[in-house]
Amino acid sequence: MKKYLLIAVITATAGISAFSLHTSEKEAPTQSHALTVDTTFAGQDTLERSVHMLGNTFAHQSVEIKPEEKGKVSKVLVKSGDEVKKGQLLFLLDDRHQRAVVQREAANLKELQRQHSNLLRLLPNGAVPQGDVDAALANVEMQKAELELAKATLQDKRVSAPFSGTLGLVDITVGQNVESETVLTTLDDSSYLRLNVALPAKYLRQLNIGQTTHLSSIEGAKSVKATLTSLDSRVNSQTQNIQVQFRIDNDEAGLTPGSLVLGELPLPTQAEVTVPLQSVVYRGHERFVYVVQDSKVEKRIVTLGERTGEKVQVLEGLTVGEEIVYRGTVKLRENAQVEVIETINTHLPSGDV
Repeated sequence: MKKYLLIAVITATAGISAFSLHTSEKEAPTQSHALTVDTTFAGQDTLERSVHMLGNTFAHQSVEIKPEEKGKVSKVLVKSGDEVKKGQLLFLLDDRHQRAVVQREAANLKELQRQHSNLLRLLPNGAVPQGDVDAALANVEMQKAELELAKATLQDKRVSAPFSGTLGLVDITVGQNVESETVLTTLDDSSYLRLNVALPAKYLRQLNIGQTTHLSSIEGAKSVKATLTSLDSRVNSQTQNIQVQFRIDNDEAGLTPGSLVLGELPLPTQAEVTVPLQSVVYRGHERFVYVVQDSKVEKRIVTLGERTGEKVQVLEGLTVGEEIVYRGTVKLRENAQVEVIETINTHLPSGDV
């Protein structure tokens, strides 16, 4: 009897439990599947950027002084390190033979001119044909050219400064035989220096003639002002760099040509779309953010630019003012429903966020 009573109690209890469970399933409200996130907005910031520069300076004008003719050095009129003026005589080669050649050619010209004059006097009387007079005149003109050539060769025995500047080492001595390829010394005009550097072509539109910067040299801690004077006409297809040239006024800097200088070239500031680095999701080669629209998120591929502090420039894919997920990106997927807990202004100064 007790056995049957126990079975009845268990059966009744199970029935009540099943009824309660069925009732609770029908009456329980539907749970929300929205994911909680914090958001911010794509902002606009003025970015201050610069590009690194490193290179060797070279003189405004620089040349190796060589003789035009071979010969024996008869005079050395300068010494190492001299400041010279344009046209100043530096070296003289033995020119005795060439001076004699000039005298000979001058005498020949004088004789041919005399013969031509005699023929001209006889021409009106018909004593000589016109053809002889013309031939004599041609001989005179040819001899004038020979004389000028002899004088030029004589002048080549004199080695002068092609411009004002500072001489390098002078290791030539009197009596030394030199060839036309012998370097007698060097001459540099260092009143201002030039600096050629290769910069990434992506900065080309931000480079303007007249931009200035200050560089430092290994010769000392003194700052050196450099001014952008020219841009190359083409981009190197291999490196995607462009050559640019700067001018350094050397009166105050006092640098030696060939000095290594380095520094930063500030680029013009401009307003750019920026987002916090924390908002960007990296997946393989993709870079994207989650844009919040009508309580759902859209996966938006973006092209990033330069990083500045805790923010990054967005070149493509996003416009100023769009709401994006700031915290909670890890659990999101395309079209996921979200509940915004807090909207943070990440464009306030640090410490006010």
